[in-house]
Amino acid sequence: RKADTTLAKSSGQATDSTLMEESRKKSPFTRAVKNIVWGHIWSDTTGFSFTYGGLINLKSLSFNTVDGFIYGFDFRFNKQYKKNRSLGFYPEVRYAFSREKVMWRLNTNYSTGGLHPKQIFLRTGMASKDIGTGGGINPLLNSISSLLFRKNYLKLYESRFMTLGYGTEITNGMKLEISGGFEDRLVLENNTDFSIFRPSRKYTDNIPPNEYLTRDSGTVIPLYSQKHYELGANFTFTPFQKYRVYRGNKIPEGSDWPTFTFIWKHMVNQMQVSDRYRHFNMLRFEVSQTHETGPFGEFRWQAGTGGYLDNRNLPFFDFFHFNSQPLILLIDEYQDAYRIPHYYSLSSPEFFGEVHLKYTTPYLLLKLLPGLSNTLIRENLSLSYIGRRYHSSYTEIGYTLSEIFLLGEAGVFIGFDDLKFRAAGVRFSLRLN
Repeated sequence: RKADTTLAKSSGQATDSTLMEESRKKSPFTRAVKNIVWGHIWSDTTGFSFTYGGLINLKSLSFNTVDGFIYGFDFRFNKQYKKNRSLGFYPEVRYAFSREKVMWRLNTNYSTGGLHPKQIFLRTGMASKDIGTGGGINPLLNSISSLLFRKNYLKLYESRFMTLGYGTEITNGMKLEISGGFEDRLVLENNTDFSIFRPSRKYTDNIPPNEYLTRDSGTVIPLYSQKHYELGANFTFTPFQKYRVYRGNKIPEGSDWPTFTFIWKHMVNQMQVSDRYRHFNMLRFEVSQTHETGPFGEFRWQAGTGGYLDNRNLPFFDFFHFNSQPLILLIDEYQDAYRIPHYYSLSSPEFFGEVHLKYTTPYLLLKLLPGLSNTLIRENLSLSYIGRRYHSSYTEIGYTLSEIFLLGEAGVFIGFDDLKFRAAGVRFSLRLN
């Protein structure tokens, strides 16, 4: 019996080792398939790394009525050098099935770390872009709303672009970025009416729902294809900025003072309907700060103003585009969003003033109730305001509960035009990024 037992053990050990050896043989192939499907990061001891996004990547798959279904790949090449220097290439390729177009982007930058970091960057490509640059709808949400509810909120144009820029920290807390570029803008139309549900409903045209594009007015040029040239400077200053140094690199640690931002852009547009070049100068100033008010509490505020020295015949592409996010459910967190107005409706060429306030506290109203008092949920009060020269002012107040299951937020928002009630709604958001 003892011999039989010993033989069985030996046989069992042999079987286990055989299985382990077979699994080792299979594992390289299994790992390779997993990396191809889900993406992976490869790196070596020389400072080189390669990142592949994978075949299954929600950021590479979307749908809109201009491009149809879009699918593609993205990569990242990074090389770390001595003295905190690095070089990065970030290419991505997409194919628009309904428009039968290959779209691509390439972002590359060379940066130096240390106590006075600097960066040189180049951005180029040919892709579909949101006509409004103030925030816009999330592509995943637009895909869902289009395919399931036949509502196409996203409005796009084709952009062939190249931008070259240089950024540096002049002194602690004082940064300057200078950039210049060219963009060939092409107006597009819908190329598909596909949807899974609601076939009787019609898609809206690929024109933003803004009064400057729908009313009969000679003061603003409608959407025309055009060539665009731009030179700009972005200056930010945070007085008495705190920082720490890690491996020779400066890491900002906030300041008791707000951050001041000044933006200047000189733009030149040439419309396809005319050989005339039109020049525009834009100035914008912003100041913002986040201040802790106690454990789990903070007060965040942001104020800004801006305008054009001459906005006659300014194209819609170059309007001030403010961040409207009217969907009931969002999957991003926005610090400067208006939750009631429709997408693109606030875009304007006029002189403006804007304010956003948000107060977060662990105890205010509902958190005083027994069922909620012991949870990590926080309460938020928000106020947003925008005033434009020839329009009524818009004010929005909100009350929300955040950190619901650590990543959700829910609340009520009420909007007013010149302090007259406009609309109200319940809104939800998930912080998935």
